[in-house]
Amino acid sequence: MLSRLADLVRLRAYADLLVQPVGRAAAVSLANLEVGTHVTALVELARADGTVRASINGRPFELRLPFNAQRGDNIALRVAAREPQLRFILEAGGDPAPAAASLSETARFITALLAESDKLPVTTLAAAGPPLLDTAPADSRAIADALRNALADSGMFYESHQAQWIADERPLVALLREPQSRLVPLGDDLKTEPAASAAPQLKELPVHRDALTVVRQQLETLETRQVVWQGTLWPGQNIEWQVGEEPSQPRAAPEERTWQSRLRLTLPRLGGIDATLSVSSQGVRINLRATSEDSAALLEHSRQSLRDGLASAGVPTLGIGVVYAGG
Repeated sequence: MLSRLADLVRLRAYADLLVQPVGRAAAVSLANLEVGTHVTALVELARADGTVRASINGRPFELRLPFNAQRGDNIALRVAAREPQLRFILEAGGDPAPAAASLSETARFITALLAESDKLPVTTLAAAGPPLLDTAPADSRAIADALRNALADSGMFYESHQAQWIADERPLVALLREPQSRLVPLGDDLKTEPAASAAPQLKELPVHRDALTVVRQQLETLETRQVVWQGTLWPGQNIEWQVGEEPSQPRAAPEERTWQSRLRLTLPRLGGIDATLSVSSQGVRINLRATSEDSAALLEHSRQSLRDGLASAGVPTLGIGVVYAGG
């Protein structure tokens, strides 16, 4: 389902010739890119999935183009927006000429949704809700299970889970835990529409209006290859969890990809901790950042214990780094 949506996202560029960077552009890269500015993107690397690495005003950008570009192509662009995300409009005069395409109803809806997305509420993957656990567990596996279930039940993968249910690979009770399954049918409970200035101007929606935010999040996940979950593990213990493909890695076969999982949390004894795990078929690489010098020293002292624990679980360790990141 997600790969099919990715194709539709690429098709949307033919509707209004939008070119959007993959991921968020750094503030320094936006310094001279005011809305309406005409720029030229020089393609330095073209990938099979339609993304390119290009140089704009001497700074590198990752772009998704609506056509197959080649190294050395000059793409004429105009800055369409800076906030909430940098967007370009493809202009005539560049080297390649995009071919015409006929968009499906769904593709046209995606184009309209992205154009109107500024009017949707900005939320994380999972809205703040009750803690996942009643209390801090003695077994860390309970934490892993709770986080896995929270992500699986978030609604981000609802369509693929529907396909699994149809194939008798996922129970209905699991599907019913996701937010889309709890939407009230519009024919049963017609609510007053929001004011025109506060709602996306989308007609004949192919999805439930109350699901627009999660649909936008699904599309952003396809663009950035990153999923973020924020919530409470147990009362008083908040966490931010980000998972996705290793940034900037070329598209590779599944067994060759590197995945990154990043946790940010504040622990009672250790204080603020930022843990990044890079996982590949070769093993795991761990980087720990502590906001307390004493905590960094304690983590450094415990590195071998962590390495031994991973080895006993059959997980090769490629490296463990500990740094003090306090002021």
